[in-house]
Amino acid sequence: MITKISIVVPCYKRVKQTLKTIKMIFASDGWGTLYKAEVIVADVTPDNSLKQALFQKFGEKAEKNEFSYIRPKKSGISTNKNIGAKKAKFPILVFCDSDMEVEKNTIMATIKALKEHKKAAAITGNIVWRGGENNGKFDRPRKEDRMVKIRKTIFIEAIYSRYVATYKEVFQAVGGYDEKVFNMRGEGSDMSIRSWRAGYPLVYDASIKAHHVANSSDSIALGIKHPEWGIAKDLLLLAYKYDILGGDHKNFVQTVKANFDKFGASGYYKIIEGIGKNLDFITKSKKEIESQKKKMKPKHDFKFLEIFSNKALYLECINKAEKKLDKIRKKAF
Repeated sequence: MITKISIVVPCYKRVKQTLKTIKMIFASDGWGTLYKAEVIVADVTPDNSLKQALFQKFGEKAEKNEFSYIRPKKSGISTNKNIGAKKAKFPILVFCDSDMEVEKNTIMATIKALKEHKKAAAITGNIVWRGGENNGKFDRPRKEDRMVKIRKTIFIEAIYSRYVATYKEVFQAVGGYDEKVFNMRGEGSDMSIRSWRAGYPLVYDASIKAHHVANSSDSIALGIKHPEWGIAKDLLLLAYKYDILGGDHKNFVQTVKANFDKFGASGYYKIIEGIGKNLDFITKSKKEIESQKKKMKPKHDFKFLEIFSNKALYLECINKAEKKLDKIRKKAF
């Protein structure tokens, strides 16, 4: 059975880079021969500039049903990804941000890794900066990203979007990305903890490599002078949503330190400043999070970024994963 994958590219402006990103996907080894694939662009660009450029460049691919375009009614990265996943025809989902560039073998390596790791519900690899002051350095994983190797599989606590592959049935079972609280950022962190709590482990495989383009034109991130404010907001909301507040959660503390130590003594102020700048959103989100928490029925009561702090719990989750994924994998491979 030929493997079939749907590649979702969430987009906002940055026309030139998006065209390059998708062109590189279509140029991947094995495209249309060793596997069948489609690219789904979910675009919230306020005008038709990207849409026109896409169909001018990839109109032939659209005629072959290898390319499709959709415009969500609501903006936001989570909304983009969710509507793209909903439109997907195939059992394997790959989310590739529009400022990512794959290598010729990235998709083939992704398929191979999913096949090999029978306990992987979602998988990522090395995300390397391309351009900018960090050119050639790892964006992810970073030193604070905890991983555990069991036999030949490396499990990872969180996948921070960029480039990630999963199964459509897993994505649906976990509930998709959170459009209410983490629609503009933090969606990968939130999805990661929900995946683990639902019994779907995350895996890292070094054979998968993709590049995160620095300073891409029209990027929302470039207009943010203080990204640490958003990080402070996300950490607080994730801590509240997944009951980190209270108790001895050493790795969560180390994660906060990894993000704010670079500011020295003013790092404490940066956290307070970030929470203050986002206070209206945090207050508004509290009611939504409380509603979500009432509906939560986790199979494994993991805390955010504390997956590997409870060995018995993560081993229980991992040991059950292969059987849990067996039927889903049979539809994909």
